[in-house]
Amino acid sequence: MGRLISVIFAALLASSALAQVKQIKHERRPPALPDSAAATTTEPKQPAYDYFSILDGMPMLLELHHDTEVGTNKPIDVYMFVIELQVMNSDGNLEPEGLQIHNYYTAKAVNPNTAPNPNNARDCKSWNGLVTNEMKNRNSSSPTWSYVEFTVAQGARTIQTNEDGQVFWSDDIQCWGSRDRFPPF
Repeated sequence: MGRLISVIFAALLASSALAQVKQIKHERRPPALPDSAAATTTEPKQPAYDYFSILDGMPMLLELHHDTEVGTNKPIDVYMFVIELQVMNSDGNLEPEGLQIHNYYTAKAVNPNTAPNPNNARDCKSWNGLVTNEMKNRNSSSPTWSYVEFTVAQGARTIQTNEDGQVFWSDDIQCWGSRDRFPPF
């Protein structure tokens, strides 16, 4: 009996030594600008809302930051929405495993009167909660997994903030729910 326990313990040690730890990689959107970047004084043109960037994945973190605009120091609230990339409708291979994308966007639209949906930031918060809750309570026999989809409009406008750097205006991003037949990586 003692020999059997020793063999099991040795096997457990060997398997844990060979186990690979998931490598987490980070990417920032929009990319950070150098500190020398000046704040724009003119309002950029509103995009046509052709979406060019679609990110699907598992919501990892949603945080609200109180920040200020570069140059004016006007208060501006910024969300950081971290999503771990999930390649949709893939062959199931682990590609790229562990890539967490930090998306920064304002809590309010640049101009709520002209925004197609001035509540995009609120919608992202809602989808984060829905997907997180669904995954927490997911039936193990379900053939699909829920994800959040984060889209960015072509020509999306940004604003430079003192703490979070360059961030998207929330009226130029959108969030949705999505599903895939493969589990999170």
